[in-house]
Amino acid sequence: MAVLLGDIPDHWGPKYESGGVAATRTRVGPNEIFLRPLSHMALVLFTPQPGRLVSLNSDRRVAGLAPAGALEIIPTGSDFSARWLVDKENLLVALEPRHLARLAGLEFGRTDFELHPPPLGTVDARMMPLAKMLKAELERGEASNPLCLDALSTLFATSLLRHHSSLAGRGRARPAGGMAPAAWRRVHDHIQAHVAEDMSVEVLARVAGLSPSHFLRAFRQMTGQPPHQYLLRLRLERAERLVTTTSLPLAEIARSAGFSSHSHMTAVMRRLRAVTPKELRREARGRKGLPGPGEAGGE
Repeated sequence: MAVLLGDIPDHWGPKYESGGVAATRTRVGPNEIFLRPLSHMALVLFTPQPGRLVSLNSDRRVAGLAPAGALEIIPTGSDFSARWLVDKENLLVALEPRHLARLAGLEFGRTDFELHPPPLGTVDARMMPLAKMLKAELERGEASNPLCLDALSTLFATSLLRHHSSLAGRGRARPAGGMAPAAWRRVHDHIQAHVAEDMSVEVLARVAGLSPSHFLRAFRQMTGQPPHQYLLRLRLERAERLVTTTSLPLAEIARSAGFSSHSHMTAVMRRLRAVTPKELRREARGRKGLPGPGEAGGE
């Protein structure tokens, strides 16, 4: 259960929560909502909302057109209400205040800030691509990648601070370079040592000695891919090695390689290698001239 999004009905759409951040993609017909959130919230609309009515810390509702891409920000503890007259689809991100303050410290060198909610109907073209990527990952359900969701939510929160808070224009210079060789070795060794464990962008950035947003840019520059894809490749390589060189049950291999389940490992291997673990083991036994007994924890 996503505690930070406890006021949002579960049937409105899929939810994700981890490490002080939560996100949901909601689809709902004409309705209204009243909130006094204990976290900071930001909403990006995917569909236009003619005649949308909103109020923030006021008894007076403001009415107007909220086009697709419109951004709304609800600081923690605010009284917020909204009513919409047509079907609505949006992304809603909730950020626990201590989490956002910690991120502000890492990115801007200070933890004191105020969020600046924009007027109704304000479109931020920088937020829409991040919102769409979060939406796509959320909609993958059990196949969604936690490290990918963490990275996208980190970039989303950093953009909020950079463009919609009192920290706008006051941040540290944004380094354009990549990752120093020594920093890359530390990151690579850390990932290899913990390949089967959950990872976060914040921890990996700390290992590299970089801010989270700089780390994500530098990692892609160094490897040509985001951290979640790099980690998935390492997990898949470990699984393939264990499948072809050991007789361990496939379910045990999935756990030791960092997959959530045997079925998850099978789905990833089928999608990226066009083969299942059971087929891969059978092929390896055939090359060695070994019999192919039935698999424990089979496909």
